[in-house]
Amino acid sequence: MSIAAQHPAQHDAAAHHHPEAAKIKNPVPATEASIAAGEKLYVRHCSECHGPTGKGDGEMGEEMDPKPADLTDAQWKHGSSDGEIFTVIRSGVKSTGMKSFAKKLTAHQMWDIVNYLRTLGPKPAKSH
Repeated sequence: MSIAAQHPAQHDAAAHHHPEAAKIKNPVPATEASIAAGEKLYVRHCSECHGPTGKGDGEMGEEMDPKPADLTDAQWKHGSSDGEIFTVIRSGVKSTGMKSFAKKLTAHQMWDIVNYLRTLGPKPAKSH
């Protein structure tokens, strides 16, 4: 059973973490090719809301409440592990403009975006 099926209501707009999603390991190495592919996907699917540099200042985001996340922050409302970021991209966030990309992108494409997002802001702390 998928994490989304196990926790169907986990993605609401309030700040919280996803312990099960945090356990998901990124299977796609952050190579130059993956990061470049992720950047192209980000520009196509994410920059309208999150802005060209990920600061949450895209043109479409101006109308949203809450505003799109600043992806250059070290800490994100829904967790900042690779698995949590992947889960937000895949499943979306209820009561926000962040829609699910599960039907628009493959899992590999979503991981490429995660790898690209890692280049935008502070590096995450290594977990033990």
